[in-house]
Amino acid sequence: MRTYFTEIQTAFASDLIIHLEDNEQILLANHLGCSPAEVSAMSEAELDQKVPPELSHPVRSLQFLKQSRGVTTIVDPLAEFVPGGIPTRTLWPAATSAFTPRSRNNDLREKLGIPDLAKVIFYHGNVHGANFDEMRELYRAVQQLNESGHPTWLIRAGRDSPEFSQEVAPLVAPCLIELGFVKRAKDLPELMSMADYFVQPGLPGPFNDYRFPSKLPEFFAIGRPVILPRTNLALELTHGTDAFILERADCDSITQAVIHLNRDPTQCKRLAEGALAFSAKRFSWSKSAAELEQFYLENTDLEKPDDRQREAAKLIWNTPSTDASPTSQNQS
Repeated sequence: MRTYFTEIQTAFASDLIIHLEDNEQILLANHLGCSPAEVSAMSEAELDQKVPPELSHPVRSLQFLKQSRGVTTIVDPLAEFVPGGIPTRTLWPAATSAFTPRSRNNDLREKLGIPDLAKVIFYHGNVHGANFDEMRELYRAVQQLNESGHPTWLIRAGRDSPEFSQEVAPLVAPCLIELGFVKRAKDLPELMSMADYFVQPGLPGPFNDYRFPSKLPEFFAIGRPVILPRTNLALELTHGTDAFILERADCDSITQAVIHLNRDPTQCKRLAEGALAFSAKRFSWSKSAAELEQFYLENTDLEKPDDRQREAAKLIWNTPSTDASPTSQNQS
């Protein structure tokens, strides 16, 4: 994005607003196989050689941020990376209108060979270097649940790294359904309706504290108990009401949470209702869009659009797309 903006800024008079969604320093360190401190110690020339174009260059990205008129973030802690004096605004993602409360789709479960008494965890999202370890914990939890007499199936959508497919997926092969990349976003809610639980594995730290997995609003919108670690979104949730919050969503903790909920259908019902209530109250694309518009008006030379411009934008936005893809599968 930085190089693209550099190319076009000479051709167009434009203000720069930047959006942050990840701790780019951690992503780069993971890619290079070293610590953030080691990355910080590298010279600019060394970074020029090692940083691929799809990742943020520590020196040049800071220079880029300093050029901006404002920065939006997906979670509050990302503001730590914004140079002083630059306005910031946190904007949450939401689920599209396709994601609505749904009863459990037993017909589809039966067609896929899932036994009536088995529990289903559904997870959509790609597996890559940054989330490899925590996704392995989810798979190990499914393995542990089945070995301890709690039949559990894992339904996956998204793409996996070759290493993950070879090393981790076989752990739960008899109870794993891999859907691959689900191209049409409208198909995801129906597939998700097979779930009994949604689980976001992981733990607090420099990776998860600075991100907001975009699948989470979709989890909440379907209306199932959501199990997740005490980081990012969970810091805004109440345990036992909005979700089932774990200090660390690792193998053992996920296993115990699922067993606990299996034995307490009353709490499952309460958590499903709580997820829907939180979704209705806190996740809204229209609200986020209105806040973004206000941020633009406050920090750029843009003028508020008139009614005709708004109607034209709505027409463009509502034009059907033949290959709309769910962004959540591009996230961990």
